[in-house]
Amino acid sequence: MLRGKTPFLKVFFPSEKKDVYFTPDYFKIQQMKKTTLVAAVLTAAFLITSCEKPCECEEAETPILGAPANIIPLAQADSLYKNYGNSRVELIELAENITEEGDTIRKEDANYKQATRLVSFSFAEMKKYMAYIEQQADSAGVEITDLRVYFGKNKKGAKKDAGKATVFFNPAAVLDLPNGTKDTVSFAILNLPDGTKKAVAVGTVLRPAAEMTAEGDAKSLSADLGTLMPPPPVSEYDF
Repeated sequence: MLRGKTPFLKVFFPSEKKDVYFTPDYFKIQQMKKTTLVAAVLTAAFLITSCEKPCECEEAETPILGAPANIIPLAQADSLYKNYGNSRVELIELAENITEEGDTIRKEDANYKQATRLVSFSFAEMKKYMAYIEQQADSAGVEITDLRVYFGKNKKGAKKDAGKATVFFNPAAVLDLPNGTKDTVSFAILNLPDGTKKAVAVGTVLRPAAEMTAEGDAKSLSADLGTLMPPPPVSEYDF
C-alpha cells in the first residue's frame, strides 16, 4: 500500500493483534547484515585454516651446510686405511694367534683371528645417543666439550665379539675436580637425593678417593654402539 509517497508492506501479527508496516529499506538493511555476517564467518575460517597450514616460507627451509674443515679427500682416507693395515695388522694378528701352548695359529686355520679393521655405527642410534647425552648434560647444567672414543677389547668369554677389539664413547666436559683443579674429563651423571643432577668425573665413580662420599646414584653415559668388521671389506667397492 502507499502511505504518502513512501510504499509500505503491511503485515498483520496475531500475537500483537495489529498491523505492522515495513519499508523496503528495512529488508535491504537486514540483507546487508546477513551478507556481512557470512563474510565475517568466511574470513575467520580462512584465517584459522591459514594458521593450521604448515609454513612454506623460505625462512623455514633447512640451509645447505658447507663441508666442515675436517673433511679429507678419499685418496687420503684410503691411504690412512692402508697404512694401518701395513704397519699394525700383522703385529696384532701375530700376537692374537698364539695358543696357550705357545704354538702359532696359521691363517688357513678356522681359529685364526683377524684384526679389527673398522667399527660400523648405526646412524639412527648415533643420533639418539647424541640427543640423550646432550639432554643429560643440560639437566646437570654442564656443557659437552668433546665426544671421546676409547679403545677396548672384549673378554675371551664374551657372548658377542669375544676377544676382539672395540671402541666405546663417552662425553667430556670441563669440571671442578675433588683435588681443587679444573680439567676436561669424561663424566657421568650423579642423581642426587634431592632430585637434582650433577656431572662428575668417571674416575670419582670408578675409583672414589678417600675424601669423596657417595652422594647419589651414578648414571653412565658410556656407549658401545658399534659392529666390528675384520677384512676383507664387505664389498670390493669399499676401502
